[in-house]
Amino acid sequence: MKFEGRSASRIDTQNFVSYRLLDDTGKVLNEGMILSRDLSRTGISLQAGFKFEIGAMVQLTIGIGNELLKVQGTVRNCSPVSGDKFQAGVEFDFLSDEDLNKIALIYPDAI
Repeated sequence: MKFEGRSASRIDTQNFVSYRLLDDTGKVLNEGMILSRDLSRTGISLQAGFKFEIGAMVQLTIGIGNELLKVQGTVRNCSPVSGDKFQAGVEFDFLSDEDLNKIALIYPDAI
């Protein structure tokens, strides 16, 4: 399911997220583990110890319950939270119905 704009409810979450930050050619620039702050059917907010580049492509594997959700998205915003902590908003490029069902099983209000 492709998304236009922010129209989805956000659910406060703390999920483990594996990320791979990509350059324009798909080369991995940075990768590691971070935590989510909130989740919706259109995107996720991430907390990190570095600033994400706006417009950067990122591959995410999100732990939701006993399931793993693998998505790709675009960083839409990034702002400092405190000290060396940043909060980045990532808009998902696409979610399949199966992916949406994984989210709905754990966070029914997010769908």
